[in-house]
Amino acid sequence: MPEQTEEITLLETLDHLLDRGVVIAGEATISIGDVDLLYLGLNIVLANIDAVIRTSQK
Repeated sequence: MPEQTEEITLLETLDHLLDRGVVIAGEATISIGDVDLLYLGLNIVLANIDAVIRTSQK
């Protein structure tokens, strides 16, 4: 019996992530010779506004 696989498109994945909400956090430091030249801190929250309102009302 062959396995059945379900293909999920990028759009469906993005829709699911936005419906649930996702937080991306990261940081990077650029340095030369143990001297930090540049520090980048990144915090991103991606969510559907309806999902945010639903969550805040609970």
